[in-house]
Amino acid sequence: MSELRLVLWLLLPKLRGLFRLGSSREQRHPLRLLFFSGLGLAFAVGIYAGSLWFLRHIMEVELVGALLPRKLLSLVLLILALVLLLSAAIGSFSVFFLSDDLALLLSAPIPTGPLYFARYFEMMLNASWMVLFFGLPVFLAYGRAFAAGPAYYLGLAGLFPALLVIFGCLGAILATVLTRLFSARRSRDLLIVLTLLLFVVLYLLFRALRPERLLSEEGFGSMVEFLRLFEATETGLLPSEWAGEVLYGLLQGRPLAVLPALALLCGALASLSLMGWIGTALFPAGVALAQEGRLRRDAGTGAPRLRLLGPWLERLLGSGGGPGRSIVVKDVRVFFRDPNQWLQVLLLGALAAVYLLNFAYLKLARFSWFTLYTVNHVLIGLVLSGVAVRFVFPAVSLEGRAYWLIRSAPLDLRVFLHAKLLGAFAPLAAMGLALSLISCLVIEAPALFVILSAALVLSLSLSIAALGIGIGAVYPRFTAENAAKIPTGVGGVVFMISSAVYSLLFLLASFYPTFVLYELPRRMSRPVARPDWLIVSLLVTIAIAILAPTLSMALGRWRLSRRED
Repeated sequence: MSELRLVLWLLLPKLRGLFRLGSSREQRHPLRLLFFSGLGLAFAVGIYAGSLWFLRHIMEVELVGALLPRKLLSLVLLILALVLLLSAAIGSFSVFFLSDDLALLLSAPIPTGPLYFARYFEMMLNASWMVLFFGLPVFLAYGRAFAAGPAYYLGLAGLFPALLVIFGCLGAILATVLTRLFSARRSRDLLIVLTLLLFVVLYLLFRALRPERLLSEEGFGSMVEFLRLFEATETGLLPSEWAGEVLYGLLQGRPLAVLPALALLCGALASLSLMGWIGTALFPAGVALAQEGRLRRDAGTGAPRLRLLGPWLERLLGSGGGPGRSIVVKDVRVFFRDPNQWLQVLLLGALAAVYLLNFAYLKLARFSWFTLYTVNHVLIGLVLSGVAVRFVFPAVSLEGRAYWLIRSAPLDLRVFLHAKLLGAFAPLAAMGLALSLISCLVIEAPALFVILSAALVLSLSLSIAALGIGIGAVYPRFTAENAAKIPTGVGGVVFMISSAVYSLLFLLASFYPTFVLYELPRRMSRPVARPDWLIVSLLVTIAIAILAPTLSMALGRWRLSRRED
């Protein structure tokens, strides 16, 4: 009991900080809490409504309707369990070995066991909220679709946490063993890379199989093969299958399946015991390894090796490089030094591959090339906004506590923000141009429209980058521990909404001039039906392209100049 009481005392500061989140400086406005609570509730209701609609429709199909809900329930449980496993493993590196308060806790007379389990419960709090948020609406939709009784909800409340405990313990054990063998940072980076690559490969394989063909009768082949396809995926050895068997039996009003339920509960207790046995033995050495730095040396001479980016970055800086160029070079170096940032480049590749693959399938719908051309620019604008919220918006906040050097140096804020804009615009424009060119080749757009597409994408990239830098300067988070946490505040939501609205307004204003060019070969005698519309559209397009980035950069510079901390 004394060790359990010590675990609770170690968790108490974290719980107090969680409950005081709404009163912090960045979240103190009551409308912010109301806005995000309403947004999350609306998203959960959407998941519930969509799942309920889908379940009711597939249950109306003969033969298949009696089989699919059970298989889908097992699949949902398996996916949620795997997501928690990866999230727990990645989060364990930060919570167990890289947390800022570890130095204070390790210097105190605290036994290893209670400290390790306190870290585990903190990790589970961070890793399981997303699984609960996405999973509970689906399970509630199952209960509504099957008109389940109280036994189903009681079984869900008792067995689903046990499933989370099992895979959370496995994630913590994996992180602890990898840290002891290698190091926390290297293991975390490797795990993130493997997760991203696995996701991309699985998604591309899934799309290459074209599962929509199964909706046709000839896609099934025969009902026997269809049933065997689902039966082949069951092993009976996974905890997610035990939970699915118990919950589906309760959905149909059958008595509780005692053996799978006991297996799940005993598995949770066994996982906690195994995690404690392995974790308490390897935790101290893992923490010591996580604090060690890394210096690359030449294998022959033992001298420190030159940085891979050092020579050409030095040439880029040159002897007459101004402060703006120095900031750009510094940002490039910091980007490639921090694996948490450059590993996100894999997300760009995954996002681009998914976009182009889905756009290629969209061509099969036999739309005209001009329709696909117009839709393509809208989608590219949204993709650039999604990329910018992760890479561009945090650019100012990434200065961190060293921002006081920028303010104390004889450096104009205009030069500082323009340097940030230059460093953000180049990669964003490169990605936009690549998507635009490949998409135009897929839909076989004329050469004139390829050039026009490049011009539109360049303007979109510049404006979205300026919005990201400007709004990021309005809502800086210099105290954020991780770059991934910077876009999660109010500023990130404001930027996403602003950039999406800007993209739609800009493309809507430029639609009529583009349509005039599309109709030009058919109306050579009167190429422009409404010259006044054309002039107004061009003026509005130019005004939007100039005013939006200019005003956002000016607003960001003004807010930074008034900032005192």
